[in-house]
Order: sequence, then C-alpha cells, then structure tokens
Amino acid sequence: MANTTGQKFGGRTAGAVNKTTAETKAILQKVVSNELDNVETLLDQLEPKERIDAIIKLLPYILPRQSEIVAPEPEQPKTITIRYKGRED
Repeated sequence: MANTTGQKFGGRTAGAVNKTTAETKAILQKVVSNELDNVETLLDQLEPKERIDAIIKLLPYILPRQSEIVAPEPEQPKTITIRYKGRED
C-alpha cells in the first residue's frame, strides 16, 4: 500500500553526510596536500606560456574574484514650478 501521508520513511536523516562523498573528499584532500610541495618544481618544468596558464587557473583558489564597482549616477536637480490660482506671471 502506498504512503499517502506525505511523510518520508527510511533513508539518511537530514544533514547526514553521504559516506562515499566524505571518503572521496578525504582521499582528494590527501592527494592535493601531498602535491602542494611539488607545485613550484612542476611549474618550473613548464614552458613560459604553459606556466602562465597554470598560474591563471590556480588564481581563483588563492584570490577572491573582484566584482566591478560601478559608481552611482549623480542625481539631476529637480525643478519644481508652483503656480498660484488667479495670478499670471
């Protein structure tokens, strides 16, 4: 019989980390940590253009992306005309 109450039964609880994802992240973190010591040596072995390309690809992980700051347009002065009834200028 199908559940028609709208409640979920079974599965992981909300906020629980997927075991496979946690293990994969741990393995990748270990690999990257071990390679950080070799990055400078590996960059030195590249051709100048390849070295620049590699550095450009690494920059987003070191420096936050800068957002463009746009100065607001200055407000234009507003002209208000007041007319009195029965009086002409």
